[in-house]
Amino acid sequence: MNAVEENQKKKLSGPKVKYIIGIAIMLAVVIIVLLAVSMSSKKSEPEIISKSTLEDIINVSDLSTFEAVYNGIAKVTDEDNPEKVNYYVSYDAKVKAGIDFEKVDITVNTDEKIITVMLPEIKITDVNVDITSLDYIFENEKANTETVSEEAYKKCIEDVTSESNSEDAIYELAEQNARNIVEALISPFVEQLDSEYRLEIQ
Repeated sequence: MNAVEENQKKKLSGPKVKYIIGIAIMLAVVIIVLLAVSMSSKKSEPEIISKSTLEDIINVSDLSTFEAVYNGIAKVTDEDNPEKVNYYVSYDAKVKAGIDFEKVDITVNTDEKIITVMLPEIKITDVNVDITSLDYIFENEKANTETVSEEAYKKCIEDVTSESNSEDAIYELAEQNARNIVEALISPFVEQLDSEYRLEIQ
């Protein structure tokens, strides 16, 4: 390995992922909670805690509960000779993960006063590669063509999708945020109507 290759290896060391908690999401949740509590307090007729009422509160469909900023490097090989590297391309991307809130399963046990919320599986909801961030290191100068950015962009999407799918921390943090959001949506409503109820999120 010559000095140039060694320097490239150092420059192209492993991907870095920065995690961002969705502050905007939590603010939206707080606003929804305040509106729900405000509306319920204005009603003269007493309300009961029901499955349908709770489902209406959290019915926000696909919601990304977590966002990660990903700095990665994709390796692009020769189509005719997969063992030959044409170039490396570094990129910046944003990956969002969350749940489909329409698939949240809620059960209300009125005898034991327990509300059980079953969360669906966490999934990657959006992958966005910043095409302006692409930076190349060519091993094969013939690969530096007019269409290289289009090819590199597709490879970067493939790379970040593969990497994020195997990144346990993204799923764990998205799940924790989903739990926090569900609790923030339901708890104030339940406490106002009947504080004896216990909320369990699974």
